[in-house]
Amino acid sequence: MYQKTVLDNGIRILTEKVPAAYSAALGFWVENGARHESRALNGASHFIEHLLFKGTRRRSALDIAKEIDSVGGALNAFTSHELSSYYAKVAGSKLPLAIDLLSDIFCHSLFDLDEIEKERRVILQEIHMVEDNPAERIHDLFAQKFWPDHPLGRPILGTPQTVASLDRSVLLDFLAERYTGSNLIVAAAGDLNHQQVVDCVATALGGLPAGCRAETVPPAHMPLRQVNILNKKLEQVHICLGTAALSQGHSQRYVGQILNVILGGSISSRLFQKLREERGMAYSVYSYLNAHADCGTLVVHAGVSPDDAGHAIGVILRELHQLKKQIVSVDELQSAKDQLKGQFMLSMESTDNRMTRLAKNEVYLQRVLAPEEILANIDKVSASAIQQLAENLFQDKGLVLQMVGNLTSDAFPLMDLTLG
Repeated sequence: MYQKTVLDNGIRILTEKVPAAYSAALGFWVENGARHESRALNGASHFIEHLLFKGTRRRSALDIAKEIDSVGGALNAFTSHELSSYYAKVAGSKLPLAIDLLSDIFCHSLFDLDEIEKERRVILQEIHMVEDNPAERIHDLFAQKFWPDHPLGRPILGTPQTVASLDRSVLLDFLAERYTGSNLIVAAAGDLNHQQVVDCVATALGGLPAGCRAETVPPAHMPLRQVNILNKKLEQVHICLGTAALSQGHSQRYVGQILNVILGGSISSRLFQKLREERGMAYSVYSYLNAHADCGTLVVHAGVSPDDAGHAIGVILRELHQLKKQIVSVDELQSAKDQLKGQFMLSMESTDNRMTRLAKNEVYLQRVLAPEEILANIDKVSASAIQQLAENLFQDKGLVLQMVGNLTSDAFPLMDLTLG
């Protein structure tokens, strides 16, 4: 069901026809994000994402909104450290309209000076909103400490200083450099015909310059063990404790995913049960994998009272230690596998998720994995492989702890950050 065509200018077109689907999801995925920005340009990718919805030579911002609404569709975008995505969902018969609309904003946006200033103010408010929300801000703070002096440690939104300095000419130069055929993937899934998609994209984007794919520089080294505290008068202390983990395409990525499920990736996970269900210390506690093309992190987040912060960190450290020293049971391993497989199969019911999977498989794996292959790879994961990965990842020297809350800078000594 998967088909791929590469245009002469480097645009990769991937489609998946989904039997019985009425909808089609379409995404323009640019291999560009915050890690492709210099320090002075931090926030440029996100700024451009906002501006591409503010009017073209053929359509005003209101026209764009009305056109997608007129067919009952949805239109949106997001920026990450490595990707910028513009996507739409429409009835299958309206897919040519969606391609035309996304192509128009991609190639012919006006970057009107008044709109730039309005969106600058909007983005500055977005930055302030994150700064006022410690449950969001702590993840940016953790990344800054984990990847200091590297673009992966910089906020996707930029800073008030960099956003204030980005003018029209700088943004257009960055757009011309990064929004090229060689950096663009067009992915679509649902009720569609591959050749029709190819023809529409070729007509609309065939003249886009091929450009060059930018090189990404991996972090020079992983950070040493550290504790960082941002003192703020809050009712809770927010905790992010993490370590280096696997990249998107790593051969052990399925082992890492199951390890995360067991540790804190669900309500039946060890950390959720220990911190919330058994001790009542946290409302929100979870772990997550933040995987990039060439590196990644595994991070635990929890929000607790200031009096419980030390205790909660101790519980997290003990659970990391347990995964290193004690092999997981047959039942716990099978439960984690079933959960991961179930989540994947449920995601396949959505054309949005199928479209996203096409694009990310192309970016990180250079091929689309069949569902049967993914399920088989999950089933292959052994308890010993999980223990071996935990031993490799969970090392005292690489632990980074970031806290935000009403704590003094010496509230949690570095010597306490050990796995035992």
